[in-house]
Amino acid sequence: MATQTSMGRFMLPAALLAATLVSVASKQTDSPEVGVPGLYKGLIVWAFFWAFLDAFTIGANDVANAFANAVGCGTLTHRSACMVACVFEFIGVIALGSNVTDTIRKKMVDVGLFTHDPYVLATGMSMVNVGSGGWVLAATLLSMPVSTTHSVVGAVLGIGITAFGWNGVVWDFNKKGFLSVVASWFISPVMAGTLAAIFYMTVKILILKYPDEVALNRGIKLMPVYMFFTFGTIWGFMFMKGIPALKKAPYSTTIPLTFGLGVFHAILGFILVSPWLRRTITDKENLPWYTIFYSPCVGVGSMGYYTTFAAGDEEKAPKPQLAPQQPSQQQPVQQQFPGQPQMMGYPGQPMGTMGGYPGMQQQMSPYGMPVMGSAFGLEDLGKTLAPGFYRDIGAKREEDAGLHTAAFQADSMVEEMFKFLQLSSCCFFSLSHGANDVANAVGPFASVWGIYSTGKVEKKAPVPIWILIYGGVALDIGLITMGHHIMAALGNRLTLTSPSRGFCIELGAMFTVMVASKVGIPVSTTHCISGATVAVGMCNGNMDAVNWRLFAVIFGGWIITCPAAAFVTGMLFWGVVSSPKPLPTNGFFTGSVPTVN
Repeated sequence: MATQTSMGRFMLPAALLAATLVSVASKQTDSPEVGVPGLYKGLIVWAFFWAFLDAFTIGANDVANAFANAVGCGTLTHRSACMVACVFEFIGVIALGSNVTDTIRKKMVDVGLFTHDPYVLATGMSMVNVGSGGWVLAATLLSMPVSTTHSVVGAVLGIGITAFGWNGVVWDFNKKGFLSVVASWFISPVMAGTLAAIFYMTVKILILKYPDEVALNRGIKLMPVYMFFTFGTIWGFMFMKGIPALKKAPYSTTIPLTFGLGVFHAILGFILVSPWLRRTITDKENLPWYTIFYSPCVGVGSMGYYTTFAAGDEEKAPKPQLAPQQPSQQQPVQQQFPGQPQMMGYPGQPMGTMGGYPGMQQQMSPYGMPVMGSAFGLEDLGKTLAPGFYRDIGAKREEDAGLHTAAFQADSMVEEMFKFLQLSSCCFFSLSHGANDVANAVGPFASVWGIYSTGKVEKKAPVPIWILIYGGVALDIGLITMGHHIMAALGNRLTLTSPSRGFCIELGAMFTVMVASKVGIPVSTTHCISGATVAVGMCNGNMDAVNWRLFAVIFGGWIITCPAAAFVTGMLFWGVVSSPKPLPTNGFFTGSVPTVN
């Protein structure tokens, strides 16, 4: 009896081992669905919907992260940042977006394992959009900037592990497997932070540390030099990372082009930008921004001058004459405008009637003028769909006062010079992002579409133009409706931002991504910007100038992104693929009720 019990203990492990060996040694066989296009229409509709969510969250998190510094330091308002980003992201998607993408992004899983069951891969890729988009949405609502690329990588890991176990994933660092992604959590911020700190310290030593007028003159004189480095880096970034068609171009082509374009922009800086900055900042000419392109042709003083007041002298500025108000008692205010019906109501309060429409509610401004669109509830609708447009996203918070006090601050007129460089780097950064990172969302859906169209698995999935447009629109909607979460969290909360700091942060991040993409080190633009921001904050010489608690939360988000996306996606994939499949003959999904025997 004891012998039988002892043998029984080893029967189950032996059986499991034998089953494992048989499954490993067995050969895969083609599913009857191989080569049959147009199957599972519900799957393609499902994937279409979740691809929108994934692209939506990329806009809300990734794009917003790239513009957070520009909004925080006042170079752009939240609304103008969204408009600029939407335009350049969409141009990047349509004009420069790759029309071919890897079936499985970053090749973490061997696509050949799915060639015998193409629709299983299609189901998995649809789940990638669900898991990745769901995690990035949660991170956005928590105001955590995360890498959308790593979220997609984690989701793909979940598919590979669920389908084929731990051996179904490429782990080797030398093969650019998952360990290389882990390494990038540390490589990205350190590289970008080091470069951004070097750039900022040169600006600080050469310009910012001098008295205001001296610093301003030195900055204007050095502007062509900074334009050389800025636009040289921008064009190098576009050649090596931003424009997919040129990623494999030889150095003999890209390096001379990069250097030549850097010199060209330095010449433009000497001829156009420096004189324009001198006239607008030093001489206080009221020149619109677009005159920078033909400033030598604009007569001196032809557009007038503006007046600035030193700190504490604002009371000397002429105050606008407003219409008299009645602060003591709110009596109906009556104003008559030529050619308009008489309007009555309280300043800033809804009016009961207007223009012959009883009951129409019209919001009034403090000047007695109606707020456009308020009668139809358009303002309320705007606040619901795009709340960031109605908030001061870049405002400094009282709880961060100690953080900002510990930071070095230069004269506002000196900082004004760097807005041009920061805005330029933001625009090109956004252009590159649209050309590359939108594939994180549309890549999995393109795989589903390719399998649905052909019934086969291809290592490279062609991306139709309508899918790129679809992803670009979803990305822009995500930025407009939810981008304020990340912009508000990063703006001035991680460290004090300014145009000079923001320009160095974006330059360091771009240079890191450019170099790393050529040498094969996987880096994330999100990690680069966050790391560069912290490093520039440390250049204040005071560790209290950095919000280390917030950085710890952000770093924790980087680490948890891959496992969280992998777990969610793997569970969904397992539940759907291994679930019962109803027979069509039983009437499921046909729209008719079968006869019950």
